[in-house]
Amino acid sequence: MKRWGTRGGLLPTLNNLIALEAIARLGSFRAAADEMSLTQGAVAQQVRMLEEELGCSLFERLPRGVTPTREAREYINRLRFALDIIDEATRALLEQGSTEDADRLTVSTTPTFASHWLIPRLPGFAGSNPSTSVMIDASEAIRPLRGKGSVDMTIRWGAPPFAEGVAQFLLPGNLIPVCSPGLVEYKAVSRPEELARLPLISDSHNRWKKWLEIYGISGVKPSGPVFSQTSHAIEAAIQGMGVALVPLVFVEVALRSGVLVNLLGNQYGLNSDIGFYIITAAPVLPESPCDILIDWLLAEASSFSSEEKHPLHPESLQV
Repeated sequence: MKRWGTRGGLLPTLNNLIALEAIARLGSFRAAADEMSLTQGAVAQQVRMLEEELGCSLFERLPRGVTPTREAREYINRLRFALDIIDEATRALLEQGSTEDADRLTVSTTPTFASHWLIPRLPGFAGSNPSTSVMIDASEAIRPLRGKGSVDMTIRWGAPPFAEGVAQFLLPGNLIPVCSPGLVEYKAVSRPEELARLPLISDSHNRWKKWLEIYGISGVKPSGPVFSQTSHAIEAAIQGMGVALVPLVFVEVALRSGVLVNLLGNQYGLNSDIGFYIITAAPVLPESPCDILIDWLLAEASSFSSEEKHPLHPESLQV
């Protein structure tokens, strides 16, 4: 009897078995080759080697594609079961490894929040917590808090209740009109209706529509460029392309440095009941790295709020 593999049992080459399952599932050598990033000839060679090892034919050719032979069908069903066990065991091992690295935290947030608020502050956290590393996953995609590809926490713009996890308020979502000091026309602006004559830069949230309604301006449509991300709208404002209506938390550094100016003051901002929230899968354990990071974030947010000397006008309508 033939013996394959280091265990001395009947164990064909794993790559050949993976090719067999892929061909049976997809019904085509070409499709299996594409999935495995191999050439069609390489996949065919794997099947020939497996047929020699097993001593039987594994596929019947059809006018379009292939189908497993009668002898191969039960074998492939049991093979899939075995591959699933390997997959589950591997996932369990990887998850165990990730829990052992408890001092490494992954935070998912939007690219704009990461670059304009979070990352400039992270050196302070690293300095006081050298044993905890933070990885920022900056993406518009919302990462899961449980299961495959999960993160330790997310920081998102929205309003509770959230579909997944426990939410803690972090920062308000108040918006203000900003522009470059190089935009000469802004110097003649002292009222909302005068601002509306300037190029108004928009992003995917289309906040200008609500701002114009709140301040009683009708018949005006934003005439400036439109971007998919708020960070691009901010950059366009810095480059003097017009006025952007953006969350105050994103432009604090630019305002302090003079790269941007607060066009009409916070009293002509847009007060929003939507804000930035920290979301975790469950309440975090006291004194855990996750708890320490959240406490630091909340302290930074409190410090930011106390530095704002001119709150939005109390008569501003809620979005």
